[in-house]
Amino acid sequence: MIVGMRSIAIAAAIISGFAASEKLVASCSTPVVTYEASGGFGSNVIKGQDAFKLGGQPFTIILYACEAKRPAQTGPDYAAYSDIALKGTVKSALITTPYTIRPTPMTFILVKPSTGPDFVEVEGNLTVFGSLIFIHGSIALPADTLTSTNIAPFTKVPIVTASSGFSYSYPLWRPSTAYSVGEQIVDPSGNAQKAQTPGTSGTTVPAWNETPGGTTTDGTVVWSCVGPYEATELAIIGTATGSASPPAGPKAGALLHADAVEVITAHADGTQSVRPLQGAPVDLLASSDKVMLRFYASGVRDASEVHVQIAGQEAPVFYSGPAGYFQGLDEVIVELPRSLAGMGRVDVVLTADGQTASAVPIHIQ
Repeated sequence: MIVGMRSIAIAAAIISGFAASEKLVASCSTPVVTYEASGGFGSNVIKGQDAFKLGGQPFTIILYACEAKRPAQTGPDYAAYSDIALKGTVKSALITTPYTIRPTPMTFILVKPSTGPDFVEVEGNLTVFGSLIFIHGSIALPADTLTSTNIAPFTKVPIVTASSGFSYSYPLWRPSTAYSVGEQIVDPSGNAQKAQTPGTSGTTVPAWNETPGGTTTDGTVVWSCVGPYEATELAIIGTATGSASPPAGPKAGALLHADAVEVITAHADGTQSVRPLQGAPVDLLASSDKVMLRFYASGVRDASEVHVQIAGQEAPVFYSGPAGYFQGLDEVIVELPRSLAGMGRVDVVLTADGQTASAVPIHIQ
């Protein structure tokens, strides 16, 4: 069951915060809490049509929040936090490799009822497979997993599947927005409207044609009514955790995080592809493309000298500094020397201003 009765009130209260806060980077003087849920979606669709074929597929969702962050809205049993960056990977039966969700601002909600399970919820617009959708995830945790509705760590627990759910749907209409052919939205009456002619929507809500196949002119967009729409809902199976890491900054010790490492491949035609490192080795034998790794780290943003060694070899550091979206975290991007091809399991060692972090193992073929 998705706990969604707060959603409309919360969205109305903090939507202005989304528009006003386009940057998510902020210095965090208190510990950073990493919320992670991983597991799989239920194979049977609870409702709607699973257009993205997520049912029965694995997922990992990660959010980072400064422990001192204040909620945008509170109630008797919940606190809602705006502009929390979500990142993760999902698998779909439509594709052969996991899809990487780029950092995206979301509303994050912590719910602690007087009885029954606690909840962590996340909702907002997200681009997946090139389509903008609205997602709402409600993850039920065993009662008293949360000590309060403040940002704080908790130990790994099983997700209470019977009370959890994930839904995705087309987003609501937005004014002065560019829409392409085939893009869909949900109108106020709950009908799906598909862009028949591309263009930019008007500044005010149009008078929607609610007859299936009927058209609506909206600015320079022409919509075609698809008919009544129902959001897709899937069960969630897995575990959830909230872990704390030291605040970032010049006084933080050097630390290279082993989770959420990304492989960036720069192709000869100028394009780039990005995938998570987890689950597959780095392939340096397949082509001559430039391959880089992006690590999240602590203690490097103000370091005057940053070095990375892989299997004892110095690796060129392309960037070291604040992470682009995750509050309080740093990131380091390094190029993998071609001489590492075929070496198998090797260690990555970060040194920032003379402080050496614990080694992170990777596999190179």
